[in-house]
Amino acid sequence: MVFQNNLLMGAGGQPTGYEIDYSCRFNDDDSSYLYRTPSEASNSKTWTASMWVKRSNLGDSVSNVFFAASESGLTTSIGTMDAGDYDRLYINMSGSSGITTQVFRDPGAWFHLHWAMDTTQSTASDRMKLSINGVQVTAFDSMTYPSLNHDTTVNKTEFHGWARNSASGNQLYDGYLAECYLIDGIVTTPSDFGEFSSSTGQWIPKAYGGSFGTNGVYLAFQDSSALGDDTSGNGNDFTSSGLAAADQVVDTPT
Repeated sequence: MVFQNNLLMGAGGQPTGYEIDYSCRFNDDDSSYLYRTPSEASNSKTWTASMWVKRSNLGDSVSNVFFAASESGLTTSIGTMDAGDYDRLYINMSGSSGITTQVFRDPGAWFHLHWAMDTTQSTASDRMKLSINGVQVTAFDSMTYPSLNHDTTVNKTEFHGWARNSASGNQLYDGYLAECYLIDGIVTTPSDFGEFSSSTGQWIPKAYGGSFGTNGVYLAFQDSSALGDDTSGNGNDFTSSGLAAADQVVDTPT
């Protein structure tokens, strides 16, 4: 399935009650990314990542949108896959993985990713839930769910990055990110971050009003001089590399 800028495609410029002021532009030619190593480990079994994504270069290379690594070589990441099929999403969960059947080939469209992890669940398919524009993905080309009570690499005292991996420093993302959240110790739902417009039927952003947990982060990209500032109140700031003030842009899902 190719996502176009229609009812499934989320934001298309329609007026909403919630406005996103800025996104951050990542250019793989500049090796631009954000990174942080938490000083304190927290909940690696239960967490949520939420972000709005707009791709630029299509079909050119594997790329990571969000990534967390460990010294043992295990990783937890989401991005576009390799092996010659760069337009599907690949999810790595520290040894288990999944590949979507959907492809994402519209460089003019924003879409929302909601990735919820809870490896304490007894049912394997409940341990990882991926939703795109408010709809849970249930059909994968391949999927191996994490084992019961599996510890991912997220929220450990290891490299966490947006728009890059850490193991080799490559797999750079090329495109835009907005409203980037990491929620520590809480399984949220897509409706905590978005809703279907009553007038258009499109998935549109809304303000998150919940808790963040110890290593929780909210990147709103509001400060062009410090694009990795965490505005959750936790002060879990990310360091930027290869980014400039001009990479704060007003191209957003709203």
